[in-house]
Amino acid sequence: MKITAVIAEYNPFHNGHLKQLKTAKRETQANALVVVMSGSFTQHGDIAVASREQRAAWAMEAGADMVLELPTVYSLSTAKGFAEGALKTLSLLGEYTLSFGIEHDELEELSLAAEFVNSESKDMSRLLKGYLSEGYSVAKSRTMALDMLRPDFAELLRQPNNILAVEYIKAGNAYGGKVQYHAVNRKPDDGKKYLGSTALRAMLANGEDIGAFVPEFVKLEGMTSVAKYNTISTYALKSSSAEQLGELANISEGMENRIAKSEFNNMDEYLDLTTKRYTRSTIKRIAASATVGLTKDLVQLAADEKPYCTVLAVRPSKKKALLSLLAQGDGYYFFKHSDCEKDCPVYPLVQLDEKAAKIRKLCEQ
Repeated sequence: MKITAVIAEYNPFHNGHLKQLKTAKRETQANALVVVMSGSFTQHGDIAVASREQRAAWAMEAGADMVLELPTVYSLSTAKGFAEGALKTLSLLGEYTLSFGIEHDELEELSLAAEFVNSESKDMSRLLKGYLSEGYSVAKSRTMALDMLRPDFAELLRQPNNILAVEYIKAGNAYGGKVQYHAVNRKPDDGKKYLGSTALRAMLANGEDIGAFVPEFVKLEGMTSVAKYNTISTYALKSSSAEQLGELANISEGMENRIAKSEFNNMDEYLDLTTKRYTRSTIKRIAASATVGLTKDLVQLAADEKPYCTVLAVRPSKKKALLSLLAQGDGYYFFKHSDCEKDCPVYPLVQLDEKAAKIRKLCEQ
């Protein structure tokens, strides 16, 4: 079976996503299209606009044959951790083609950029350490280092989809040729048919109709209230000691003390704690980690253990073949959290996914 995989969030699903799935399936001539999708929280630290089940149903309507949940421990991570976690999850499928969107016409150039970044030359390492010591984030430090060494690559990596594409390629190359790559060029938002998820969430927040930018099957039922989530998340942060905050994923270098000492009373005030090192997305991931209880110990557990996934949806006609692949994979798969026994090594991670889903459910409008 020839499989093409897509890594996604669908927060919410829009016309650009529909185009990507159809193009990927057609151009790779796949027998099956598999999506690994963030569950209840996304890589930028946001709570999902709808349940994982509803968003998986959108993917199935768009032509996916199976949707797997990307574990929360990976979805609430840096671009590097997100990509490595997604590729680890997809390793359960064996060999496949990974399709992703890019803001550039040449996949080969992105592959060369990935190879250069991954090589970590002495000059690159020296520059990275220098910029990091000045308080810049890892992503910003890398771009600044590339500006000095390979400005052509630096220009490529100023685009968000290209950044993820390079991380996907770096992570996929660790699997010894089992992963092939396919890119779909992402055209700029035109404000008529295509608009990205960030802009669509802003429209939803303002009560605007997004119907022109999403397929007809996308119905936002049980939509998440960001205001409710912000209240819960603010409480989680305010009720945690510096020691407890220090145990969370995504936090280091004394940031726990700054948060604990801060007198913020709502999420907007908390987000003012951003620095050169701690970007807005990082600060939001820390808040989400506090809310769901994502700790450094759980991150280490995920790194040490075999991959796992929860099957959110699967097409009946492809179910036998696709589940057979998962069964042959060196890891675990479940259909619901209760399928994971307490003595299973990844049980704490599955419980984390379930807790995240329950918190999102509490935040429905």
